Order: sequence, then structure tokens, then C-alpha cells
Amino acid sequence: MKKLTILATTIAASTISLNVIGGISKAQAASLVPPVEGEIQLTNVACLTGSCIDTTAYGYTVTSQNYNANYLPSLLFSDDSSTSNSYGFGISFSQPDAGTNTIAGENWFRPVARKTDGTVPENGQLEVGQFKFDFASTISELVLSFFDVEDIGTAILSVNGGAFAGTVTPGDNANIKKVTLTNVNSFEVKLGNIGGKFITGDGVRLDVNQTVPEPGTTVSLGVLGLVALFSLQKRRKNSQAV
Repeated sequence: MKKLTILATTIAASTISLNVIGGISKAQAASLVPPVEGEIQLTNVACLTGSCIDTTAYGYTVTSQNYNANYLPSLLFSDDSSTSNSYGFGISFSQPDAGTNTIAGENWFRPVARKTDGTVPENGQLEVGQFKFDFASTISELVLSFFDVEDIGTAILSVNGGAFAGTVTPGDNANIKKVTLTNVNSFEVKLGNIGGKFITGDGVRLDVNQTVPEPGTTVSLGVLGLVALFSLQKRRKNSQAV
């Protein structure tokens, strides 16, 4: 009976600790866009600029896919719109950019459309492409942010290999549309479109944020649990000594 009483008290103390942690626990978003500017290494397209960012260090790989018969699979860059960049091969990002301008100081994924003859429209500033992201482990929650969707065409095409009805509704200039995905192993996304209401097409950028728990939450739970357990045992020993 004494052992059962101790066990029951310990469980009660653990429950209190959980409730306390539940009250103060927070989540934060961590962007999966590399914080440095440059071309993203793709699984199926050779690095054009000669020095690409390997995203396996960030826990995922990217594959560029065909989306238009007159275009090659697009390139993908990590870009801060407040800086100018010249990568050669006709790809030049001005300041301010002639295409889609995100918030200064933030890195976003930036597609670069390429025609089948190898030329790049708008000096590489036509931000259209279709990509598949594969993650090394399941991500419990991802928030996809689409910047400047002004025409139809942008959509989440699949999640974990299954079709996903994720068309992003167009909005005003410089709008940001967000879509939350849960338990993600992979997703396929189309950014922008060719032609449409604009002369060359609608350029769109992408930010991918992983929702993660506030650091220290698990540790705090363990500490509170141990403190409660030791306090209970100490009080019990003191009561037995009386």
C-alpha cells in the first residue's frame, strides 16, 4: 500500500509539471531557406553558376520538374531582394529587382525560368518553376509562404506523394499567402506561371518555415519532474523519522 501511495503521488506531481509546461510552452518558426545567397543544388540539374548550396545540411533535397513544353526545369536560388547579384549566363538580379521583391534582409527561394534554347527571360528575373522537396525525416508542421501571387497557376500539387488540392488564390501586389502542412515527408509545388495576365508571366517566391518547440521545454519538464519527485521523497523520509 505504501508503494502504491508513493507512485500515485509521483504521478500527480508529474501531471502538475506537465500542466505548468503546457502553460508556458511556445513554438517558433525556423526558415528552411539557406541564410546565404546563391544557387540551390538540385538533384537533377547541374549547378550552372559553379558553386551551389547543398541543402542536405538543412535536412532536405530539391528536384526541379518540367512544367511547360517551351521551358527547361527551372533553377532555384536563395535570394535577398535588397542586394544585387550577377551570376553570369544571363542571370542578373538588380536592386531593386525588376521582378518580385520580398522584404529586405530576408532570404526567399527564387525560381529562375529557362527556355528550351537556354535563354533566361527578364535576365533571370522571371520567377516561375516547379519543384519537389524531399525531407530526410518527417516534419510535423511546415508553413509555406508564397510572395506576390497575382495570377492563377501557383499551387501545392502533392504532399507525401499524394495529390493535394492546394491552389493559391491570387491577390494584390506584394501579397503573402500562407499554407500549413502537417507530417510532411515531401511536397511538390508550382510557383508562378508563364503568360497569363502579364507579358511573360507571374513571378512568385517561396519561404518554407518549420514549426519547432521553444528550446528548453523538454529539459524544463525533466527538471520539474525530478524536483517534484525528490521533494516528495524527502518529505516522506522526514515524516517517517518523526
